[in-house]
Amino acid sequence: MNKSGKKRFLFRMLLGVAVMGLLGGIGIGVLYYYNSSKEKQEFRQQGLDAYAAGSYEEAIEAFKVSIDSQGFLSAPLDRDSRLYLADSYFLAGRYEEAIEQYDILLQSEVEHIDYLIYQKTISQGMIDYEAGNYEAALPAFETALGAGHTEVAIYAGICAQQMERESEMVSYYTIYLTNYPDSAYACTELADYYLKDENYETCKKYIDLGLSLDDTSCDEALSWLNIVYYEYQLDYNEAYRLIKTYMSEYAVTDQVQREYDFLSTRQTVDALTTLIE
Repeated sequence: MNKSGKKRFLFRMLLGVAVMGLLGGIGIGVLYYYNSSKEKQEFRQQGLDAYAAGSYEEAIEAFKVSIDSQGFLSAPLDRDSRLYLADSYFLAGRYEEAIEQYDILLQSEVEHIDYLIYQKTISQGMIDYEAGNYEAALPAFETALGAGHTEVAIYAGICAQQMERESEMVSYYTIYLTNYPDSAYACTELADYYLKDENYETCKKYIDLGLSLDDTSCDEALSWLNIVYYEYQLDYNEAYRLIKTYMSEYAVTDQVQREYDFLSTRQTVDALTTLIE
């Protein structure tokens, strides 16, 4: 082989080695990105499944891994996963962390600006609410109500109640109970308000509704209001019957004992005979 032939042979050989190396590098790269993308997709799906099941803490961990995993051209997918991550933080009650994620999204997002701002507002409202800063929290809940999110009416009612804005309190609790009629808490607060307002018919409506619910968390308070209601109606016999039942089920405080002593002095002979029997 002459010199020029050797050069051509060496050139082709080197070119072949280079091409094989390049193809090998591409193959390794494709495999790397495939595996990384596969991990990203798998953890994202785990996050979606956990989110749908209401397991928000589990969803948070899965979405975080998915976002941190390498992936080729994965920016759109990661933005969507981050939105789920932010909402998972929100639904888990981790509002400060939710705000951090909404802020990250706001730096690049162009399609969901109103939603992200809204979620930030409600998250901050919940932070203020939990800190007892009701004056700062109420506007956030009013914003949510204006957008049709009636589930926050209970928080708005509590804020208004703590701020002694009674007419607003009644309005918010009424809105909540209209949309979520199984709220014993809202029934109790409305019954108490109407009792003090001497609107006894409305008071009794909420007492009876609250006591009829499967939610028994406010039964003690509702039962007490029921006793006072009958006392105010001058139906001392019924009030006395009810307080005897109350004392067998709940703690007998000084207030309860005083009420019992008062009602026991207002009993008719027939009523006492019936109770003895």
